[in-house]
Parts: sequence; C-alpha cells; structure tokens
Amino acid sequence: MLDGLFVTPAVTAITEALASARADGKIVVIGNAKLAAALGESAQREVIAVGMSPRAAKKLANTLADTSSLEAGSLDAVIGIDVSTNPQWDATLREWARVVRDGGAVVMVDRGHAPEASRRALCAGFTEIEQRHAGRNVVTSGLVTHL
Repeated sequence: MLDGLFVTPAVTAITEALASARADGKIVVIGNAKLAAALGESAQREVIAVGMSPRAAKKLANTLADTSSLEAGSLDAVIGIDVSTNPQWDATLREWARVVRDGGAVVMVDRGHAPEASRRALCAGFTEIEQRHAGRNVVTSGLVTHL
C-alpha cells in the first residue's frame, strides 16, 4: 500500500500514535519494509519487520516470517497495513493483540476506509481508539487490554 507513496506523513502519524500510547519499547511492523526502516531510523526503539519479501528482508536488520514465534505480551506495539480490506481481519487483529503487552498499542495504516478501520478496532476490543489522517492514509490506533 505505501510502496509508491511518501512514507514521512504516515511515519509522523504513527509516531504520534505510539507517543499517545506510551509505546517506547520494542515494536513490530508488518508488511511494509519502507515503513519499518523509517520507524527504525526515526526513533530509538527496536523494530522487528514481519512478513517482508526476501529482497526487503536482506536490507533490514531484524526480520521474522510471522508473529507466531513472538512471546505473548512481549511488544509495546504492532503496526500493520491494510486491515480494513483484509477478509481475515478478526484473526489478524487477535494475533496482533496477543503479542502486545497489556496497555500496548495496535496501529493500523489503511488507504481510506476510516469508518471500517474504526469498526474493526472496536470489534477487536481495543480501547482509546484514535484516528489520524496522513494524506489519503488513515492511521487508526487502539490500546490492547488483556482481561
């Protein structure tokens, strides 16, 4: 989704969402190498890139094929793209919430589809949902609560 776009406005919106959630520790970026690289450079936090192509994985320091090997509650945040158009969004958000600590953040970056992104965040049980617009991109963030 972000391949042909300027990444800076999205990174700014994501950084604001992470600051609002006090997510200063280890984060995962799923599905976009440019976003993972930009977030790794812009902050002093550990970034794990997940689901990258083999070519992109060579350029990034810390990559994984998927989140299944990550320990439950071990991350401050997960950042993923195109959730509002993903047919398996419920399972995807459940897995992302599993690896985020209680009070950590899930950040979804989508092109448009702001109402659908909000609905899916609410259905996933996230709290303190916020949306930011970065051009045509919508950055929706919510806090994870493990009961």
